Amino acid sequence: MASLKSYLAKLEACLGGLAPNAQQAVMEELRGHLEDRAAALRAAGLGKEASMSEAIERFGEAGEVGTALRDVHGRGSWGKALAGMVPFLAFGLTKVLYEVLLLHPNPVWLWGEIACYVVLLIGLGVGWVKGFPRWSYPYGGSVLVFTWWWMGIPAQNLWAYGIWILKGYNELLGWRAWIPLLVLSVIALLLTRSVRPLLQLVTGIWHDWTRLSFGLYGIMPIVVHVGFDEVSAPYTAPCLAASAVILTVGALAYMRSTRTSQRALALLMGMTLALGVGTAANAIYWDGRLEPWMRGEPDHWYEIVGRNAIGGAVLVALMFVPALLSLLRRPGKSMRAG
Repeated sequence: MASLKSYLAKLEACLGGLAPNAQQAVMEELRGHLEDRAAALRAAGLGKEASMSEAIERFGEAGEVGTALRDVHGRGSWGKALAGMVPFLAFGLTKVLYEVLLLHPNPVWLWGEIACYVVLLIGLGVGWVKGFPRWSYPYGGSVLVFTWWWMGIPAQNLWAYGIWILKGYNELLGWRAWIPLLVLSVIALLLTRSVRPLLQLVTGIWHDWTRLSFGLYGIMPIVVHVGFDEVSAPYTAPCLAASAVILTVGALAYMRSTRTSQRALALLMGMTLALGVGTAANAIYWDGRLEPWMRGEPDHWYEIVGRNAIGGAVLVALMFVPALLSLLRRPGKSMRAG
């Protein structure tokens, strides 16, 4: 039977690199979880040694749990921080270049988006093979929303650049947009020959709910871009550049933070500032403007700000829904067993 002392010793050996106070706090929390769980099992009829052994077994293998906790409570390296920033840099650079150089309908515009998508796919694939470390989560969010976005691309946009994917000129890309992600999934499964990385994905979110929020944060570049629909290209370039910088700095702050509250604050500030830039720019641009294709009266800046504030509040609320997971992790529940 596994003893509490030996199990905690193995866990502590995996927490090297953490600050002494952080390591002590983690070990005290782990001891409390295990003792509470063992007490609940004893109340259910198990003996003292059997209850502790069962609690340890349900808690998980020491090396796996210790590594996950070190990632949760540790500060990400600069290399990992850079990896977590790439989705925001890549999309931002693509869109800013498009707006500045006015590439549409130049084929460079389309190939730029394809290159950005490939970068996101590669990042997601590397993260998958490595067991979904923290930096890989925004790649997942970006790829999913990017793929959904591409479902609505008409065939004519691809035919114009010699990309013969669809049979019908007016047909949408539709389900075919998911083919690259499906191919990536097959390759990742063949390389890992296991669903263990997917289990590590779930475990990582269970240990630290901000990971899922970070994944959702990955959709923000496209959200900001869509907010500038129908706005003249030269006007949007500095706004998109500013938003890209803000989101990238938010990702950097998230990756370099060690506490859940700091990580949540980094994402919140990045989101709200980026949305604020978009809201201000749209309010200035559309205030009193009436285009030929518009019906009715033009909008005023305060109406635009009001609508965007409501939409932004809903988006922020959805982004932090994963925080509810922390309510499930009550003392007495193990990280793997409910």
